[in-house]
Amino acid sequence: MTRRSGARGVRGPTSALTEFLRERGIDANEIRRRAEGRAARALAEATQAAQAASVDQDVHVRVTAQGLDGADDDGGEEEEDIRDHPAESSATAAARRTICVRRVFCNKGEDGENEDQVMADADDDEYNPEDFEDEQDPSANRDKGKGVASPQTADAAENSRKRRRSTTTITVNVRNLGIDDDDEQVAEASSSKLKKNSKPTKAQLKKLKKSEAKKAKKARRDAGEDVSDDDDNDFGPTTAAVPLPGQIAFCTECNCRFTVTPYTKTGPNGEGMLCHPCGKASAPVEAAARKRKQAARTTKKSNARALLDGERGGIKSLQELCIQLVAKHIDDVEALGNIGSYNMDKICQIISKNRSLTDHTMKLFLENGDTTLSLYDCYKIQPANFRLIAACVPTLRRLHLKYCGQMNDECLDYYGTQLKNLEVLELYGAFNVTEDCYVRFFKTIGRQLKEFGVSDTSRFRLAALNALVDNCPDLEVLRLRTLTHLDDQCIRLLTGLPNLTVLEISEPSMELTDKPIIDVLNTCGSGLKELNLNGCSKLTDYTLEAIHNCCGKLETLSISHLEMVTNEGLSRLFIGWDINYGLRDLNIERCQNLESSGFIRIIDHSGNTLERLSVNSCKELGRDDWYFFCYFKFKALEEIDLSMIRTVTDDVIEQLLAISPHLKVIKAWGCHKLTESVKLREDLHLIGREADILS
Repeated sequence: MTRRSGARGVRGPTSALTEFLRERGIDANEIRRRAEGRAARALAEATQAAQAASVDQDVHVRVTAQGLDGADDDGGEEEEDIRDHPAESSATAAARRTICVRRVFCNKGEDGENEDQVMADADDDEYNPEDFEDEQDPSANRDKGKGVASPQTADAAENSRKRRRSTTTITVNVRNLGIDDDDEQVAEASSSKLKKNSKPTKAQLKKLKKSEAKKAKKARRDAGEDVSDDDDNDFGPTTAAVPLPGQIAFCTECNCRFTVTPYTKTGPNGEGMLCHPCGKASAPVEAAARKRKQAARTTKKSNARALLDGERGGIKSLQELCIQLVAKHIDDVEALGNIGSYNMDKICQIISKNRSLTDHTMKLFLENGDTTLSLYDCYKIQPANFRLIAACVPTLRRLHLKYCGQMNDECLDYYGTQLKNLEVLELYGAFNVTEDCYVRFFKTIGRQLKEFGVSDTSRFRLAALNALVDNCPDLEVLRLRTLTHLDDQCIRLLTGLPNLTVLEISEPSMELTDKPIIDVLNTCGSGLKELNLNGCSKLTDYTLEAIHNCCGKLETLSISHLEMVTNEGLSRLFIGWDINYGLRDLNIERCQNLESSGFIRIIDHSGNTLERLSVNSCKELGRDDWYFFCYFKFKALEEIDLSMIRTVTDDVIEQLLAISPHLKVIKAWGCHKLTESVKLREDLHLIGREADILS
């Protein structure tokens, strides 16, 4: 400000300002009016800026009428201050007015505390005399060099004054809104650049979302929850950002500068990027590596499949290759010709395993004059084609049908009338055939039926079994497997079949007791060569005692899942069993009470005759219970199942091989202590070793 000639005798800045204001005709009312207008505009602009900065966050700052009234009250106090201090400038009053309004705006928190009030910046609130020089009437302004200012100078001064006055810095008190002190946000908005519908930037959105997350975290902490700081990545390890397509990178091989594309390859160890020439150079190597990996995966799957199927390794014969080729292209084959019953059955097994046995392929196996037919998966065959079997091959003597769920009463009735020489019939899964149909069939077929098997049906009940016993007294083989309504009353009917040599009563849905089984064994046990009682879990040592007393010709015994059988009962079965010369096939799977003493009795009685032995899941056999191997010899043993016995080790397998010269198959699923170090013979097939499957 220039010093005026009339004010040379005035001393001090306050006295000079007072004299200046008097000369210009500026009084307290004019200062208050301008200050209130400026404060109202600043408050409105600050509110608009705060609302724009609070997008995607539940923080709404509202200025109510109470706040404005507070501003008016402060204005009244300021007027009194101006009256008390007439020498104070209008800029100082306006600055104090703005501070007052901001104080009211910042005190809108929930608890009304004042220690967290955020004051306006000192740089924006300090007194600047030039601002008030520009606020005067342009006609009253005097240029430093001239008496009256030009219009251009007046417009420039007015624009400068508006720009300075339009810039307002506000501070939002976010502590009262529930956000930590270290996350207080300072929203600086320029009213000249802020639009009504302006959108926040990505950086603002990111900051607001982070504040919202921390707000929720603090709320959980205040609620008493255990909130861990592991989610904070402020001090976590940093990883190098991968260049995006279109960015510039340097090749890790040749250090050349290139542009990254979506097809750019990474370095050898996954670090850095390769340029296009270096990436092309490494393509053949990567392709060869992928090919080797795929070949190894295929070989591994083939080996695992061969292990599960029990197939032997080595070169396949020409006959096996031809059979596999025919089975692979079975849909293109018009006729199999005279290839022999063995090859025909082998092809049928392969295509049944692949679910390729259909109405079309089934006709390839219907040769007029055959006496035996086995179809291992008939679920795709329609009822009309089941009747076609009897129409095309009326000379059948043995018929085995598995998974024949679509077979109905008409088919079985047709078999009874058309198959005049039928002696063996096995129907597995024929759940649509009714009980009355079974009764009619047994009456029609009569005494010529020698072997019968049925499984997986709920319609073969007491009446059907009674008709079987009455009409087929010469029955030699009876297999009752997984029948829903097979109970003790049904079992007692079997005492009318004294010529039985094979009896299977396995996996019944109802619990069978010892008494009816003992009655049947007393009737036909002397002629039994094969007895299967798998899954009859309620049978006890009394049944084993009846087997010991009655079954002198028994060669095959399967009593798996008889959990109530004790080690003493098994021992008594084989001790002094002089009427029996030894078993060829023994299955005591999941007879969990078997101990080494009972195992020794088994080997002592049948060690020289056993060809197949299963002690699967007999977990009571301890680590020191295998020493007895050195005292016995399995002269005929070809297959043994030691699965799920955790005490089987490499030493046990080697001792077993030493006393079993003809052993060909060992099943050892779940024997985790077996390693690749065990010494095996070349002709031995070890199935289930983890090292073979995981390699």
